Amino acid sequence: MMRWMLLFIAWVIAACSDASLEVVEDAEVVVPDNKLQVTGEVCTLNPEELNFPLRVLFLVDCSESMEVTDPPDLLTGETGRERAVRMAAEELLSTAGDVKVSVVRFSSESQPLTAELSSGGLPESYFTNDLDYILAKLPLLAETDRTTNFIRALSEAYAEIRHELMKTSQESLALSTYSVIMITDGLPDVEGDETAENSHENIIEGVQGLMELGRLFHVGKLTVNTALLSSGSPLVDIAASDLLSTMANQGSGTFRSFENGGELNFLYVDLTTLKRVFTLKTLVVQNLNAAVSQDFVLSDSDGDGLSDAIEAFIGSNPFVPDSDGDGCRDSVEYNLRNAGLDPIDPDDCQCFVADYCFDEDLDGLCDCGEDPPGSCCQDLDSDGLCDCIDQDANGFCDPSNYVDLDGDGLVNCEERYSGTNRSGPDSDGDGLLDFLELRFGTSPDLNDLADDLDWDAVPNGEEVRTATDPQFASTIGRSDLAYRYKVEETGTVGTSTCYNFEVSNITLTDLLPAANHQATTGPGGQGFSGLNRVLIYAGEVPFDDHESYARFRVACVTASYESAGNYKNPPSGLVQIGNAHFVPIATFDPMRDCIPPGGQ
Repeated sequence: MMRWMLLFIAWVIAACSDASLEVVEDAEVVVPDNKLQVTGEVCTLNPEELNFPLRVLFLVDCSESMEVTDPPDLLTGETGRERAVRMAAEELLSTAGDVKVSVVRFSSESQPLTAELSSGGLPESYFTNDLDYILAKLPLLAETDRTTNFIRALSEAYAEIRHELMKTSQESLALSTYSVIMITDGLPDVEGDETAENSHENIIEGVQGLMELGRLFHVGKLTVNTALLSSGSPLVDIAASDLLSTMANQGSGTFRSFENGGELNFLYVDLTTLKRVFTLKTLVVQNLNAAVSQDFVLSDSDGDGLSDAIEAFIGSNPFVPDSDGDGCRDSVEYNLRNAGLDPIDPDDCQCFVADYCFDEDLDGLCDCGEDPPGSCCQDLDSDGLCDCIDQDANGFCDPSNYVDLDGDGLVNCEERYSGTNRSGPDSDGDGLLDFLELRFGTSPDLNDLADDLDWDAVPNGEEVRTATDPQFASTIGRSDLAYRYKVEETGTVGTSTCYNFEVSNITLTDLLPAANHQATTGPGGQGFSGLNRVLIYAGEVPFDDHESYARFRVACVTASYESAGNYKNPPSGLVQIGNAHFVPIATFDPMRDCIPPGGQ
């Protein structure tokens, strides 16, 4: 009954209406032709073309007992330990390559002899390749005092190596060789509380700590080697040999005992560098001009990580990555707005500053700029900081102001704000560049590849690689948005491994009109060019250490899309590149290295 009543009411309403019913034709649905596919080949680098750093650290026992076991030569006045270190240093530094040496004398305390000091008197490095400097310090090894403390010698070695590793570029770590060589004439002979400190267990733990340091930094090779100058006492020599050989065994090194009167040398220690073959760890593609937000891909005309829509809302310049010229890109300041940064406040970041202006004579001029004039920066506002360089007078800091030491797309000062490593493009070693992780909201200093921020069953790492939002569980499915990868190993060419790859479903965006706007550039290819810049990052690691920090190269292709007319260039939507198009990220220049639409 109710059903009939409803039908009757509907009939009455229709009968009382003068409107006639018309057939509405379906509106034509235009499917955007805005997808790009990149195919090509990439080969890992040839180890023969790479630099393999070698660092050798000598720990030399200079306790009083060495006066007996290693007295000066009657003719030359040189002790055996001086001669052995001298000959090794001369041999090492006569070879080509990145070789440096550190010499430490130890007794009850340890004393670094060859540290290179800054103008402020602090060690810039404990290792040096200045042979004259080393030779001038070696006579200090002939001076003896008090007793022997192994722990303090090992602690000094740990501190020096860690200091060197901290300032070394991450991509060099896997290629580096560190060798520690300890020379002594027996067991620790300590006083008072030092006896417990120098127990065999603590000494072995000290060696293990050095090895763990090497593993933590993914150093290519680290060894601890030991040498015993015979004390003349069989019982002491047996006990010392046992300890020193155990140290060398734990340190993946070698031990040798030199009889009383024998000539000390280090020929038994392998001081060759380790040539390592590489394999592809990661291949990541990113369209700099596509800002991903939830289920949408928005245009980002200047590639700074902030969509044009947000830039219009906050009043920043969508054609310049750093609208206020303070050295921090707009996206960095916007993401850190709760910490006091503002993309349109030129006084908050001050990242463009290349150096401080020192004026000790208070004449109003930077000291380094007085002789010759103009050799230093200018400081017109007298704030003690170099002014922003703007040679083209366009009102914005020139690219030379933005120092990006590791080429990861974050300038050094931005890395201070983000807490990432300015000496490595991938601070957490997970295969994703720091600026990509900051762009997508994952952690650049903690390996969270397997985490899932949005609980959509797609790990963070996969979302960044495929350019979907790791902080939003998609409601339309990944098939419409996610990049699709195919990577296949094709074989080896010499010592290089080659791969074919195909990345499709890359979304191009319709950028703002380019009239009256000059091209700009910034770190990592960010900047307005009027085109979509698509970067292909290839990260490679030693074949036997896949968790190592990757050495990155990048290739760049450009394309355009116009929604009016549904037109893209190249029309085929296909771009092919070769291994020659990949360049080191630290030297990448988008104006030189990006392939224009349709070819070279």
